[in-house]
This record gives sequence, structure tokens and C-alpha cells, in this order.
Amino acid sequence: MDERVRRISRAAWEALGRWAAFAERYWWDAPDRDDLGGFGTGYDNWGVQTNQKYLAAMAALAMLPEAAEHLKGCTQPLALERALRALRFSLASHKSGDYQCADGRKWGHTWISALGVERMMHAVYLLQPRMSDDDRDALRRVLTSEADWIHNRYTKHGHTGVCADLWDGSHTNVPESNLWNGALLWRTAVMYPDHAQAGAWRQRAHEFLMNAVSVPADAEDQRIVAGRPVRDWHVGANFFGHYALDHHGYLNVGYMVICLSNAAMLHFDMKSLGQAPPESLYHHQKDLWRTVRRFVFADGRLARIGGDTRQRYCYCQDYLLPALVFAAEHWQDAQAIGLLAGAVDLIRQEQSGNSDGGFLSSRLAHLAEASPYYYTRLESDKAAALSMTVCWLRGLQAPVREAETDFEACVAGGWQEPQHGAVFHRSATRLVSWSWRAAHHRVQGLCLPPGSGHLAEWEDNLSGEILTQGASGDREVRVCLLHSFDGGFVTMGEIVEGIDAYIPEGWQSDQCARHYIVAAALPDAHTMVRMEWAVASPRRVYLTSLLGVKLEVPNDLFNQHVRRYVSGSGDRRIASHTGPGGKLIDFRSSWVNVDDQIGLIGVYGADGWRLLQRGRRIGGAFGSLFTDTLCWQFRQGMWDVWGPAVILDNACVILSSTDAGQTRRLHAANAAERLASRHEDGRDDASRAVLVRGRDNRQYLLVANFSGSPGAVRVGTEPVQWRDPVTQQPADPGGAGVWLDAHTATLLAHRPSPARQGR
Repeated sequence: MDERVRRISRAAWEALGRWAAFAERYWWDAPDRDDLGGFGTGYDNWGVQTNQKYLAAMAALAMLPEAAEHLKGCTQPLALERALRALRFSLASHKSGDYQCADGRKWGHTWISALGVERMMHAVYLLQPRMSDDDRDALRRVLTSEADWIHNRYTKHGHTGVCADLWDGSHTNVPESNLWNGALLWRTAVMYPDHAQAGAWRQRAHEFLMNAVSVPADAEDQRIVAGRPVRDWHVGANFFGHYALDHHGYLNVGYMVICLSNAAMLHFDMKSLGQAPPESLYHHQKDLWRTVRRFVFADGRLARIGGDTRQRYCYCQDYLLPALVFAAEHWQDAQAIGLLAGAVDLIRQEQSGNSDGGFLSSRLAHLAEASPYYYTRLESDKAAALSMTVCWLRGLQAPVREAETDFEACVAGGWQEPQHGAVFHRSATRLVSWSWRAAHHRVQGLCLPPGSGHLAEWEDNLSGEILTQGASGDREVRVCLLHSFDGGFVTMGEIVEGIDAYIPEGWQSDQCARHYIVAAALPDAHTMVRMEWAVASPRRVYLTSLLGVKLEVPNDLFNQHVRRYVSGSGDRRIASHTGPGGKLIDFRSSWVNVDDQIGLIGVYGADGWRLLQRGRRIGGAFGSLFTDTLCWQFRQGMWDVWGPAVILDNACVILSSTDAGQTRRLHAANAAERLASRHEDGRDDASRAVLVRGRDNRQYLLVANFSGSPGAVRVGTEPVQWRDPVTQQPADPGGAGVWLDAHTATLLAHRPSPARQGR
């Protein structure tokens, strides 16, 4: 075994070995059957799947000889006993069985019931020598019952049979469930070829699998897969043409990973059985992987450029592990093993801070108290993903190919999905993105070093905050425009704030403010320029919070609960704040640097950067990370304004891979400044222009028209030859007039002559 693979495998075994004893606190014995037991709540749905993932982990620990030295507080005989009883409970409580779940129901025959089965099967095969004839009969009963239901009566949200759609709102955007249902059909047909329906299950499996990672171009694709042209298999597209996925209503990088992980499960399971996987399993999987690998930080964390509605560093992050083993083994991706090492270490890093061996027992202790049902699900996800990792790495006997190029060189460049309002660029010194359709139907931007995933948080990052009395904070993106160019992008959008404001008894409104954000990633591999403009609705508006910029910086266990902030007011180490009530720190400085990695320079709109610590974890349904919120413009409390009135008006520069000294010098050199601008209709206060010197020593002019009407914005700048980086066409000499449609922005660039470079 390759030495790097050996180290990863050992780390994964050590994590699993510690967890086995922790899991005992959530083990239960069936009150009326001493042959049955389980992990978690024992309830239907996720409770069933939690138990199935647990038994997979325990089976790996029981049946593989290398596990013995890593078990702490548990033995292989105990692990085997737990795995068999948990399996027997799962098989008996199925709709085809003679028992029931702990909530009195039976599980199975749903669009998602195959998922837990798929996630346990790699280890069920390991258990076969220790299973009784009754166990094998029960396994056949459950698998054939599920396969029969999927083939004959499958429904989801009222839709029958195989379905697909680009948009989540249709309720037929189902790439992941098409994958796992197709996989279950195939594996059941392979395991029980004597069954009368085996041939029919194989055919229906192809149909599900071909409509999992499906794209619009499949409708015209004449390539032959599984005996038929792709277009003849095609029911609909679940992915956009550039492999963006609108799952759960946002750009869901995590579920892109889930699709890869489920393909990995059938791939490796068929290999272990000496059977050929279906050709349809691999439909667009490599194309999807080429996209997903760009959304992985060099340290193995997912870069959720569209956000995440779940707990941080859980679920989809966990199933990146099997996806990485798949990429390394099947596509010989030389970079995947290095990413896998980081992803496994992320799990171990958190577990090492928990004295009880749990994966999440400290950071999510509040969730364990609030919902054992959901908490045990998250614990079992990590256990199942680690068990897949150790099982499948055993097959990588040959040395893993060394990467010929640096990882960042492999994933560098731009990507966008215009229909979805998403744009991204990556280089060795900056990962920068913007998504107008992010988690919770909100907006999110990122600008940080690509090797420092611990600096990334998704909760409305860089999207500002406007809260009004009676509003939940829900917002709606009305318009967004984006343009990519070599080395970066420029984008602008309009957000309607307070779309659901309600004051008891009887007052309500569908909007409280119009909020515009401009973001430009300069082609200097470091800089993002951000503008913000918001106007209260034309009435009296009661505000409760205004946060300009709103850069969320995680300050939790992954950075030992301390961040270093250097600003014009000094060098400070700030611990995460825990407890009731928030904490506000005023840096009294228009520049600040985070951990010698991210620099921020305020251009106009505020007198200094402020840092807000909420005292509670945010992110996901129950909250999962403490963050420091950096604001350029800040006000909280309760006050009123008479609209229409400008309530946010600011601009800043964000610099990735920039230390405190560089940030200080750039600020002192006036590297970013506001220029006088005027819309041709005379609305002096409705346009903005910022001049920035990039780290490439070019000058960039960002101009925005917030007036609501098209026209030329005249800017007071030097008479130089500007060039539009999008069109590569010259702009008006001297920037005398830049024509913009209503609520749009443009970026212009030029390289100063040597005589002007000291400006």
C-alpha cells in the first residue's frame, strides 16, 4: 500500500476506533426482542438511516483485521454483536418484516429509503460470513421489496417514475435520489439474478442513472450508453450546463458531492463482488468531478460558494471522503489523495478536542440536547464515510500516482453559471466567488486564500444586512447581472429586503428597502472591490439592524477560538465570544487584517471597521460555528427613517493572501479611493466610482449607476486610455463618460506608465 494511503487509512481507523465506545451512549436494546437493537432513536426515516450507517461502521471495525489495534473501549466481538443486531433490527422493521421501528411505524417504500441501504451495503458484504441463513433471507426480502417498489410504484412529491428538472421549485430536481434508486435496482439485480424481475430492474436502473447527473445537452446527445442513445434515455436535466445544481433551492455544492459519493458506493461494491458496474453509473460523473474539485479548499474543506443550510463541516463534507477515494481510484486523480488526507484530518481535528471520542460532542452539544434524532444522524454520517474510506483504500495496493503539478494550478481559472447567477475564479492566491441564489434564497460572496478553508463561512457572507421591525430577514433577488473575464468578474444585483414584514396586529408589507451590491474580482489574483447602496421604501421604515459588508470570519475550534486582527489601532488577539448578548469591538481604523491572510480597506461610507460577536453559534438550523462579523457601517437598535432615503452607502476593498504589513502599506499609499461621479441626468448622489490600484500595479475603475435610469456616468479621472476587461475594447479616453443601464456597474482597467506608477 502506498505510504500516503497507509497514513490516511491509519488516521481514519483511529477516528473510528475512538468513536465505537462513544456510540455506546446512543445504543439501545429492543424491549421485546433480545436479538435486536440499534443506534440513535430507532425512529422511521432518518432514524432508520442513522442505524444503518452505524452498523456499517461497526461491521468494518468487527470484520477487518487492521481495526483491532485501533479500538478503544470496545472489542471486535462487541462490534460484531452490535453490527448484527442493528442489521437484524433494520431488516425486521421494514414494511416487509415482522417488527416495527421505535416510533411504532415500519420503514421503506419511499423515495429516500434506498439511501440508507446504499450507505450500509459496503459493510453488509463484510458481514456475510457471520450472517445466518435467516439473515440472508431477510436481506433478500428487504432488497427485492425495495427494488419492486422503485420499479413499479416509485413516487416523489406526487410525481411518478423517473423525473428531472433544473429548478428545485418544480419538486423534480432529484439527481441524488435518481442515483441511489438506480443503484439499489442494479445491485439487487446483480445479487439475485434468479429473481423474475432482475432484467426489468436493470433496465429501470439505467433510466434512473442516466437522469441523475443529467444536463440540457443530453436531449440531443446521440452517443450510445447502455445500448441506447443518450437522448432516448433522457427525461430531463437536473444540472445546468456548467454543472451548477439548484438543489434545495440554492447553488448546492454539497449535493453535487452527494451524487459523486453515491456513484462511488455502487462502483466499489460491484468491484468487491467481482461484478461490472452499469455503464450508466458513470454518466457525466467525471464532468461533475472536474467542477466539484474546483470547489474544494486545498485543506480538504468544501468551498460552499452557494452556502449551506445544514451544520458546518457535517453531512456533505463527510461524503466528500468516498468521492475522493472514487476520484483517486477510478480516474487516477493525482490530487485526490492529498485532499482526502485533509478531509480526514478535519474530522480527527474536531474529534481530538472531544474527550469522549464523539465526532461532534462539544461543538454540537446543544444539538444533542435539542434533537437526539438529528444529532445521531450527523455522528453516523462521519462514521459511515470513514468506514467506506478504510474499506476502499484497502484496494489501492499500487502506489498512487504523484501529482505532476500543484493542486492550485489544476483548478485555476474562472467558472460561471449565468442562469443561476453564480460566478467564480480561483488562483494560487485567491478563491473568489459570488452567488445570487445562495442558501436560504439569499446572497453570498467569498474572497480568501484557497488554502485556508477555516476562514470561510456561508451565512449571508459579504451580503450586508438590513433588518426592519416585523421582518424575518428574508430577502429576494430581483435582478442580477454578471460578466466574467480573464482573471476575474464583475457582478451587480438588486435585493428586495423585508419581503415578509408583519407587525401585530394587522400591519404588513412586502418590501422595506431596495438593496444593491456590486462585486468586482480584479484580475490581480488578490483583490475584490465591493460597493453597496440601499434605499428605504417610500414610507416610514423602522429599522433594527444595518450591517455594511458583513464579512463572516469563523472563530471556533478549527482556529483554537482565537483570531488575530491588526488595524490602525493596534495588534489584537480576539477570542470567540460565548454567552448571552453580543459584543462589539470598534477598531477605529479604516483598514484591518485578519490572521495575516485577509486585508480589508474601507473606501467610503464609514469611519472605521467594527467587529460584532453574537455570543452564539450561527450556521445551519441549530447553529454550528461562532463567527466574528466585520462591518463597514454598523447600527443596531430601533430607529426610524422616512423613505425614500439612502440607508447603506459604502465601498471597500477585500484582499486575499495579504498580510498586515501589506494591508497597512496599501492603505497608506491610497491604493483605493472614491472619485467624483455624476449621472448625466443630474442625480449626483446616485452614482459611485472607485479607483483601485491592483496588486498587479494596474489601475482599475469601478463605476456603478444606482439612479434607476440609463445614461452616462461622468467620472473625474485622469485622461488615460481605459479598457473594458470583459469586451477587451477601449473605453472613452479619460473616463469622461461611461454609459450604463439602470442599476448596473462596469469595470475599466489600464496600466499606468512608469512615470505614473508612483502615484
